[in-house]
Amino acid sequence: MAVTMFVRSLLMLVLLIVENAGTVVSPVVTFNPDLNKIFTGESLQMTCDVDSTEQGDVTYYWFKNDYWIHSEKTFTISSAQTSDSGNYQCQTSTSDRSDATKLEVHSGYVILQTPPNVYEGDNLSLRCHHYPGHPAKQTIFYKNNAVIKGWGSEDELYIENVDMTSSCKYKCTKQVNHHLLYYQHSDETSVSVQELFSLPTISLSPQIVVEGDHVTLTCNTRRSPRRQTTALQFAFYREGQNIGEFSSANEHEVPYTKLNDSGDYKCEVLTSDYRIKKTSTTVTMQVKRIGARELFNQSETEVTSKPGTSHVITAVAVTSLVLVLFLIVTALIFLYRTQQFPLSGINHLSSKAEAVVPDDETENIYTDLDMNSIRWQNISQNPPKQSGNDLVTENHFIVC
Repeated sequence: MAVTMFVRSLLMLVLLIVENAGTVVSPVVTFNPDLNKIFTGESLQMTCDVDSTEQGDVTYYWFKNDYWIHSEKTFTISSAQTSDSGNYQCQTSTSDRSDATKLEVHSGYVILQTPPNVYEGDNLSLRCHHYPGHPAKQTIFYKNNAVIKGWGSEDELYIENVDMTSSCKYKCTKQVNHHLLYYQHSDETSVSVQELFSLPTISLSPQIVVEGDHVTLTCNTRRSPRRQTTALQFAFYREGQNIGEFSSANEHEVPYTKLNDSGDYKCEVLTSDYRIKKTSTTVTMQVKRIGARELFNQSETEVTSKPGTSHVITAVAVTSLVLVLFLIVTALIFLYRTQQFPLSGINHLSSKAEAVVPDDETENIYTDLDMNSIRWQNISQNPPKQSGNDLVTENHFIVC
């Protein structure tokens, strides 16, 4: 029997995988009454809730502890047995399988009942329920073994607007009559409060903002799959100042950014009943001026932010420098050759360049200079004789 059920469930699973390739939608299992525990003999109805956008004929599949058990939208346990305890899931022909929802069926005298799924902001109800047909008296409730409600005739405890700190172990003790006497019976359960929606994050588009850009601020959060219909409100802040009232839109538009739009931005998400409010971390928007320098710096920043491009930028800079130097040298040569750049240094170099090339006229100049030098030495060695006031020179020439 067990082998047959396993093979049957395996075939159904293969069929569903083929049919649902690429789908991402998950249905949700709900209980009516919304309780995680019931007594044997009691009834409970389960419903496979799916996205309302699904149309046409939808086939449903129910699973208990991963075994296929049913093929309709609802599954009813009319007279529960302890064997009905387990994890229940459902799936459709166009969806993924739902998360598991746990049901416990007991045959004792007292059970502490809570909803199978509790979310922040919910009003939590804990019911210390005794077995039908047995009289009962007073009840006491505990939280982490500390009394939170003393002995009384009420068998239910209400906790409004629960949050994550409400996640703990709860216990109740009740006086139940059986065998002609009243006995105290206890039961406990662990409550795990889940997030109604995730902590929001804020993002900019585009991330690098230049004066005049159209910028979109987006406040991102994710609702719990079981609470997709929860209505949320969004608001945006700049430097702690509100820049938009709460609304259902999770985006804020800045049509034409200015320099004074720079600053730290954050967003808040609030439930429509004002019970849960969460604030994002901040994101900084730095608006840059319009201009060639800013745009170049922006481009350079974007390029250098990518690994392996710094060497390319260096090579481009060096190549540009060499090209500029080459153009300068070419211009100087051109000016020199056209004699439009009269520098003394260049004329001096020109004189030296002409002096290097010997010709007859140059040799004659050097000869005259040598003769002049010899004559000057003769004058120095044989000073002229003086006769009266006349100066007599010997053996020298005056070169004009």
